[in-house]
Amino acid sequence: MTTSKLTDKTVKNAKPKEVNGVLKDNYLPDGGGLYFIVTAKGGKLWRYHFSFQGKKYRLPLGKYPTISLKEARKLHKEAQTKKAKGINPIEERRAKKQQRKKEERSTFKEVAEDFLKKQIGVLAESTLKRHKRTLEKDFYPIIGNRSMIEIEKGDLVRIAKKIQDRGSLEMGHRSINLANQIWRYALQFDKVKHNIIADISKKDVLKPKETKETKTILEPQKIGELLRAIDSYKGDYTTKACLQLLPHVALRSQSIRLAQWREIDFDKNTWIIPSEHLKLPLKYKGLREYDLKLHLTPQALKILKEIYPYTKEAKYIFHSPRNRSKPLSDQALRQALIRLGYGNEIKPHGFRAMFSTIAYESGKFRGEVIEAILAHKDPNKVRRAYNRANYEEEKKELLIWWSEFLEGVENGNN
Repeated sequence: MTTSKLTDKTVKNAKPKEVNGVLKDNYLPDGGGLYFIVTAKGGKLWRYHFSFQGKKYRLPLGKYPTISLKEARKLHKEAQTKKAKGINPIEERRAKKQQRKKEERSTFKEVAEDFLKKQIGVLAESTLKRHKRTLEKDFYPIIGNRSMIEIEKGDLVRIAKKIQDRGSLEMGHRSINLANQIWRYALQFDKVKHNIIADISKKDVLKPKETKETKTILEPQKIGELLRAIDSYKGDYTTKACLQLLPHVALRSQSIRLAQWREIDFDKNTWIIPSEHLKLPLKYKGLREYDLKLHLTPQALKILKEIYPYTKEAKYIFHSPRNRSKPLSDQALRQALIRLGYGNEIKPHGFRAMFSTIAYESGKFRGEVIEAILAHKDPNKVRRAYNRANYEEEKKELLIWWSEFLEGVENGNN
């Protein structure tokens, strides 16, 4: 049985070696390539000397007394085991160190951009664009180039509060939610050790989100005044036409702004809104069975036929005033309503609320028909197919009634 050459007492009392009055490093072997070294300056450390694939290596195992003799032998044995398995403990340690440095160098922007790439095809394109805008505007200028592990929850709270200070209460909350997704993603790849967002109480640090209902106008007289104001709008023609059509079709702003002439059938008086332009789960977009068919009333047709000569060669019916290949923005519609003096009374989405509320209150139409026009899809495939086949005439009747109502209040027939 081989007896180890070192003891706790030997290690504790070991000193540098003296050669001709000069202190030198003293190497004390413990067997199997493990050495206890006392440096000329008095430092004490452990080292494993070994050969691997014809090359000699020296693996530091720590300093004494932080690493005791017993602990050094344990580390030495572990290194020997790795070597026996064909693993160079020096190269393994170097690789782990490089990986740690790489992780420490992972900036917030790098991780966030990688997260967004992974969400392509998972999140709706509009959601991805909104996330990217938020990151570029509010996060990157402040923490974009900082290491993920250096960022503290206070940094994120300050970003969210700054967003709220400019009046975007909802976006302040959304910014924390977005950061939470990014930290959860980073946690899966060991780029952070903890999801710091879990320690943030939005209730305690942020102003509450607005809970008021969608702004709209419901009094017939005021609706008439609004419609007449839109007719007198002096701004861009496509913006005016879009606002004129919006009340008659009760579509979301996105659906009408992205409309193209190929969707319109003047012969059949119909508009087929593709599922890509509807608010649907991503898995349903592009499926024709989820397209929305709308009957175009005489009033709606009149607006479309008036703008046709001006935009028939453009990509979009309601193109941007600055670029005919891009659609009109929702902000352009909002600004137009502000210029008309209605910015605090109704938003583009408010025309849907106007239609829905008045249609329901009339008591003339089934709720399923109203919801079908609003493109609130029934998740049951069989029932959805039945409804599509049986609601068309009722939808047509409802839209005609609605356009006639709008025309009447605009002409002062309240």
